[in-house]
Amino acid sequence: MDTEKLGPELDQVEIKQTSSTIKPIRFRDEVINKIKKDNFIFGKKRDFFIPFIVSKDSHQKGLKLRIYKGSVKDKSTRKVFYIQYWFNGKSAKLKLGDYTQRFGVKECDDYLIEIHKTHTDSKTGYWLKDPSITKKDEQRIVEKPDTTQAKGYTINETIEAYCGAAIYEEEAERGFSKDRKDGFRTSKSCRNWFRYMAGYNQRKSLLTFYDDDDGYGVVQFLSNTHLRINKPKDMRDLFRKFPPGRGILQDRKYWNRRRKQTYTIPASQNKSIYDSSLGKSLIHELKPGDIEEWIRGTSSEEIKKDYVKVFTTLWIYARKRGWLGTKPGPCPVGLEDVYVKREPKKYEDPYKDIAIEDPKELALFWECTEELSQKFPWKAELHQFMILTALRKTEALKMKKEYINLEKGTLFIPKGISKTKYRDEELPIPPELEVLILNILDIGNRPTLEFYKMKDHPWLFGTRKWGAAKYFNKAFKQSHQAHLGGDENFIPTLRALMRSKANDPTLLYSPKILRKSYITLSQQRHGGRSEITQQMSRHGSIEVLNKHYNKPNLETKRGYANKVAEVFKFIKRRSA
Repeated sequence: MDTEKLGPELDQVEIKQTSSTIKPIRFRDEVINKIKKDNFIFGKKRDFFIPFIVSKDSHQKGLKLRIYKGSVKDKSTRKVFYIQYWFNGKSAKLKLGDYTQRFGVKECDDYLIEIHKTHTDSKTGYWLKDPSITKKDEQRIVEKPDTTQAKGYTINETIEAYCGAAIYEEEAERGFSKDRKDGFRTSKSCRNWFRYMAGYNQRKSLLTFYDDDDGYGVVQFLSNTHLRINKPKDMRDLFRKFPPGRGILQDRKYWNRRRKQTYTIPASQNKSIYDSSLGKSLIHELKPGDIEEWIRGTSSEEIKKDYVKVFTTLWIYARKRGWLGTKPGPCPVGLEDVYVKREPKKYEDPYKDIAIEDPKELALFWECTEELSQKFPWKAELHQFMILTALRKTEALKMKKEYINLEKGTLFIPKGISKTKYRDEELPIPPELEVLILNILDIGNRPTLEFYKMKDHPWLFGTRKWGAAKYFNKAFKQSHQAHLGGDENFIPTLRALMRSKANDPTLLYSPKILRKSYITLSQQRHGGRSEITQQMSRHGSIEVLNKHYNKPNLETKRGYANKVAEVFKFIKRRSA
């Protein structure tokens, strides 16, 4: 059919109920443009199909143009391309697209070619897949977005977010979360981690940490009058006041209480990640070699290991927030991946295998602590409480008076103050412990104005290190700052007194041996039954108990050895 004759022929056509009256047209834009719905009589039909003149063995076989009647108000004529095909012995139609300026003959033909490539046999031309089903799947199934790519955050940005600062479009979270468990770090752990991340800097003077009722570290911001810097509003404000490179400490001095000597550590050995060039690199590109280069020259093996743990924490935190993509793989910067040179120990802990086992030593310990109670209230009782309960010092310091039920005879230990934070515990109060508790509660009733003002605080072991202005500050008394903070001055005094009374200048004492002493005594009194001791000391497993605590001293080992050696009594001394 010539395109010039198409218009006159359409004017003379009357649409019948059968398709035989519809003459094929050429697959040309100029031909399709001339087709108008006003040229046809639809009758009861809403639409009809006009076939195209195409070759029977081409990809255009079955191509048709659908014309819609539409409403009377519609001035335009809707035209849609369809392909009719046979699949599994059944006829089917597939909509290719509406005929528009953007989708004409060329676009339709290209689309049809692509369908034939993916759905038909190239040799026979038979349909292998139903394109209608494919199209439904495309509408039903959304292609998964590519989430494998990392977001491109730097180590410094990760540090800011981990500490609790809001960065960019990311929502701020509570800082200092644990790596692989739910919850957050303790105040001590927060303090150490911040020191390695961003703390060898003046910004460290603007914050401190304390434990909340759940035992998790909470940041408290401070002002610095010496530097004339106001208290930061939040972590974001802290890093704004001290951006990378500002306030770097050149050298760090510290006082060694044990050796009574001041040491100076160069800044090159203790350095802040946040203030380094490494902090400006991408977190997802962190490699073991980067960490090994960073820890080179640091002061000790333990500090090197701590730095590795910090980088591990940052990497895990970035992974948990989805910043490393969906395929980050295992952590590449753990202790098992980073080489840390082992160094000989410069100092051997003399208290490693020490425990108070001898009844005379126990009596000496109690006599000395009783004698020092007036000078060191609560501190002396703290040590007594630790050896009678096997509580760690950090746990004992957080004990409240309300945890004690003398009528029921129980000592409540909430999971918030426990090291493991696994569950709440309840321990019995034997008569000896009850006497000690009553002595502790009586401290607040001592006939001095100072103690009178201090007696209404909730802590079992209160502090005396506060100004007179805070004596009547109820908010302060209820806070964690009001309980006893430490016993550094008391320990050497108690040790010296015990040495003097025992006439033994080599006698060793430290609060770390008190829990070990209770466990050792428990083992001895219960015939070595570790399961009983485990319940009282609240260890997670007997294996941990035996590994770290059930270690006999030299004299006990000597007794074991002599008992075994009795088998070899037949051994005689050779003559010279």
